[in-house]
Amino acid sequence: MKRLALGLAAAGMSAVVLAGCGGGGNPYCDTVEKSTDTLNSFGKTKSNAAYTKYASTFRAIAKESPTTVKDDWTALAKATDTVLAAQKDVGLRLEQMTSAAAVKKLSTADLKKLNTAYKAFNATNDQRTAVVKNVKQECKITLT
Repeated sequence: MKRLALGLAAAGMSAVVLAGCGGGGNPYCDTVEKSTDTLNSFGKTKSNAAYTKYASTFRAIAKESPTTVKDDWTALAKATDTVLAAQKDVGLRLEQMTSAAAVKKLSTADLKKLNTAYKAFNATNDQRTAVVKNVKQECKITLT
């Protein structure tokens, strides 16, 4: 399984990229297969719109997923939503995080809020590992 770190300048957020290919045959696998482009692009576009789409994709897959990984997909959606909510709360969009000037304007409390959201997001490694393994076993789709 390949891993690609996603860094947000001055904020220290990282994520594992999910990349897919092939598969299908049941509602879960069909949903994963239809979402391959989004899963493949995970983390490549650091914008509120992209992360909103990632969270929506995780929720759609969770609805169709087997009970063994439903909570994992849901956790990924929630963690992504938490990052978006933190960004909104501090008044800075994800795409602005590469601007040192914009980040410098954030208060200590705002930076703490963002870092808390990023840490929660980064703490989903077990869930990411579980969904990658499950998709490969259930759908014959390799996510990396």
